[in-house]
Amino acid sequence: MSLSWTVIPGDSATWVAEVDVLYALPAMAAQPLVPAYFVKTSFARMGGGLAVLHDGSDPAPLAVGLLFPRAIVDGQPVYTLRLHVLGPLPGTEELQTTLEPCLAPARVVIYLPEAGRTFAATHTASGAFDIGAPSLAELPAIRRLRGVIWGLDESEAYPDDLHSAEFAPATSLVARHNGQVVGFLLGFFRFGLPALEGLALPYRLDLLVESQTMGVAAAHRSAGVAAALKREQARQALARNLEVIHWTADPLQFPNAVLNFTRLRAVAGEFYRAYYPFQNVLNRTTASRLGLVWLPRSARVQAALDGAPRNEQSGLGRFPGCAILNDGPHPRPCPPDAPHLALEVPADWTALQHDDPQVAAAWRAASDALLEACLGFAPGRYLIGDTAIEGGRHYLVAHRFDLGLLL
Repeated sequence: MSLSWTVIPGDSATWVAEVDVLYALPAMAAQPLVPAYFVKTSFARMGGGLAVLHDGSDPAPLAVGLLFPRAIVDGQPVYTLRLHVLGPLPGTEELQTTLEPCLAPARVVIYLPEAGRTFAATHTASGAFDIGAPSLAELPAIRRLRGVIWGLDESEAYPDDLHSAEFAPATSLVARHNGQVVGFLLGFFRFGLPALEGLALPYRLDLLVESQTMGVAAAHRSAGVAAALKREQARQALARNLEVIHWTADPLQFPNAVLNFTRLRAVAGEFYRAYYPFQNVLNRTTASRLGLVWLPRSARVQAALDGAPRNEQSGLGRFPGCAILNDGPHPRPCPPDAPHLALEVPADWTALQHDDPQVAAAWRAASDALLEACLGFAPGRYLIGDTAIEGGRHYLVAHRFDLGLLL
């Protein structure tokens, strides 16, 4: 057997096409695949890659794997290769020996999803909720809850093995109430965040947490479940000397904005138009996203983690000189160099998409253009960091870039 690996980095110009080709292989149909939309977007941006194994005598691959960021050891990246076996293979030691020269100086841990997996539940009290790593018996509840929230079927779920000790995700948490799973949070490791490079921040930037998916049962929303999950995520990250947590969020979902900016005190300085290539019950228009940065060691986040109260219904009067960017889906003239900007968003974006798709599309187009024009981690640009309600209207509030917002 003459083994030959092909490694495709996530920043390859042909990345999306390569993913489509490999996911369409007939032999992949029976594999526990990570959702393709994630692989095409967040996975690529967090430093992931593809590894494809061939025997020189056969054009069909013997194995296809996703290279997940796992660690930094002695200054060099380490990947988890989540490998799908499609043909006869040698042992993992030989696989590793033949692959690592293609990744040098990086190292790799070979991980087979179908191999033995362990799930050790943990428990930390947080008010009325029990927060911790899930047990094997709790994994179906995570799948069901995610399916209900997003209207997804089983084929679009994140595979159970991503929660295992062997795969070793950055974050795997559930929230329990009276013994039942009412929320979950799954995150991965990430190599770097280009938007923060060059800012001389006093945080570790080579290895971060990419917080990928979180959901809370409808009956327990507004009860602090999501904030409790995020607080435990921050505690675990800091215990590993990981100081930056990144995730994406729809800018037009105001309840999520209240959580992210008002309660958690994250900031958003990046915007990704048409980020996800899908539609579901929460995304009936183009799925654009903000890129959020959460800095658990910063003063603003420490105050939030310490439970400092904030008025979630406060108006725009807190921000002198604030310029309002839009009137619903219609942009407004905006003075240059305003110290603060307010972007109006729908009170109920999910309902608007369902009830009036044409108006929802107009909201999306207007907010896309405005966010692209103003956000950035650089002088003269703006960072979203607050929410406001004024006269029954709902706003995201951005502040002119100041390094103090990140310290």
